[in-house]
Amino acid sequence: MVDGQLLPKLVEKPGGGWMAADDMPYANPEKYHLTPLERGRDTVPPENLKHLDEVSAKRIAGMQLTNAEKAFEETPSAETAKALADAQENFNKVVGEGVPNNSKLGETLGEEAARRHMLLQKEFEGASEITDLPETANGSKRFDQLWRDKDGNLIIVEAKGPNAKLEWRQGNGERDRGTMVKQGTIEYVRTILADMDDRAIFSPKDAKYAEEIREGIENKTLRYVLVQAVENDGKYAGAELKYFKIF
Repeated sequence: MVDGQLLPKLVEKPGGGWMAADDMPYANPEKYHLTPLERGRDTVPPENLKHLDEVSAKRIAGMQLTNAEKAFEETPSAETAKALADAQENFNKVVGEGVPNNSKLGETLGEEAARRHMLLQKEFEGASEITDLPETANGSKRFDQLWRDKDGNLIIVEAKGPNAKLEWRQGNGERDRGTMVKQGTIEYVRTILADMDDRAIFSPKDAKYAEEIREGIENKTLRYVLVQAVENDGKYAGAELKYFKIF
């Protein structure tokens, strides 16, 4: 702020110079192809169902606590205070005392729906998750999951909790730095690859997988899917898998 005026956030333009972030053009949104997979809880491997129910219950406990907090804030009373105390007690029991109540609870449901359900369906028979994909400090600037199919080709997984939306972010890399890119697109893939390149000097695994993903783009063997858990009442109710069209 200068002289009482808010200054725009500036971003570097491709080729040099600066522009307001709000003026950045938007790349194309996501497109889909093939037939989506919709699977209920009856298709979950039996050994995974208890875990998915627990993850679902944690998300619901968080939502109930959030609703109770809002109700008390809007209408403070003995009744809403008791409801808030009960919701907090249930959260502590189901999720854990001291655990933050945030979007991570929903994100975890999406990730576990992919890991313990949808990528284990017959359409992906023989696929395995790459478990040494490097983490980042806050979970951003990386792919949610990376899998390898039975033929050795890579599958990028975008995992979402119920009602979560695909997000836009500022692009990165020589081709995409001056645009806003959306999850589910080839522009977004290139942006994450550029983020991985930025970490490559101290993260050899980022360098390794970035190179493999680029080979998959060049050979058009790379697949990119969305896995989204469906809404539930605290018991896992299944998920949907959709195929992004990136080529």
